[in-house]
Amino acid sequence: MKSSEIKSLTGIRGLAALYVAVLHWYKVLNPPLPQGGIGATLLKNFLEHGYLAVDIFFALSGFVLCISSVKSFKSGVSMPEYKSFMYKRFCRIFPLYIVMTIVYQFTFPLISLANFFVDFTLLQGIIPFLNANAIPPGWSLTNEWVIYFLFPIGFSFVLRKNLYKWLIPTAIIFLLIVCMVRGLYLNWANYKVLKDLHGFNPIISETRGPISFLRTMADYALGIFAYFIYTKGIKTNWLGIIVIPSFLLLLWPSADFLIIMLLPAVILYITNENGLSKILSSKPVHYLGLISYSLYINHYLFIYSFKYVSGWTGITSNWFSVCYVVFGTIVLSSLTFYIIEKPALEFLRKRFVKGEPQPVTVKSEI
Repeated sequence: MKSSEIKSLTGIRGLAALYVAVLHWYKVLNPPLPQGGIGATLLKNFLEHGYLAVDIFFALSGFVLCISSVKSFKSGVSMPEYKSFMYKRFCRIFPLYIVMTIVYQFTFPLISLANFFVDFTLLQGIIPFLNANAIPPGWSLTNEWVIYFLFPIGFSFVLRKNLYKWLIPTAIIFLLIVCMVRGLYLNWANYKVLKDLHGFNPIISETRGPISFLRTMADYALGIFAYFIYTKGIKTNWLGIIVIPSFLLLLWPSADFLIIMLLPAVILYITNENGLSKILSSKPVHYLGLISYSLYINHYLFIYSFKYVSGWTGITSNWFSVCYVVFGTIVLSSLTFYIIEKPALEFLRKRFVKGEPQPVTVKSEI
């Protein structure tokens, strides 16, 4: 089967995964960055926007899943097609996730034994009081997994009723709620950070629990909208005049809402032949995209272990710490991709999915 992969989308996912790793390096290790001056402020703003990479993941998932499943759901959702869809998603996520959940719990245990077993279901994000994660970024994996159950029904409905124009207003409403609603029973783990905020606040980094699913659904809606525009064959290379300058918004501290709303433009622009898509499709960047799921899961192992490494070596510099985290994660992720992720995906699909297995490298979703 010929791969339908859009390499630029895979590439941007790899850079996004590294962006998350650098954010967590900055947040957890708290490196002494330059102080004072506009340069230091811009660097700080850029690093702290790394959580928006998760929104890129979700929007890309919405876009790519539409491409891969439109034939299955354009006439409705049958039980065989639904089961096949969910099984393929299971094959994509769970093998590496289960292995690395065990690794995290036995190397850097952060959660109770009960929570550890709940984590194996990837439903911890919807179970109050057992919603911690052995793998720290696991909250987004829960969101992804839960949305998978809803995606076939939602996508088929929008497709059959031609309701794609309503996806943008829906995303705006969901994001407005995320930016305005506070509550212990809605924000769960990070309520202590959010409780003193009042009114509209465009910073969405502290979403956890039920309210975070609105963020995920908004991102998916934007990705699905981009798919509908993509299928219409509309020329979108002109979006470069919006997309290229929009990356500067990562230097502005209160631009989350606007950045997320621009994700369809980013996706559509890089599906064209242009300078940015060529960079994202280049072999090094594309390779990062192939191992991006491993990058996303593995990087905390190097963040947590750095204090031991710095103690052994006596080296504590910023450059050493960020290189240790980034390059160590890339090396381990290459191993887990080729030893666990890719073989497990191929084995499970060949064994249980009827027909020819889909190419492993097509996927850009978590």
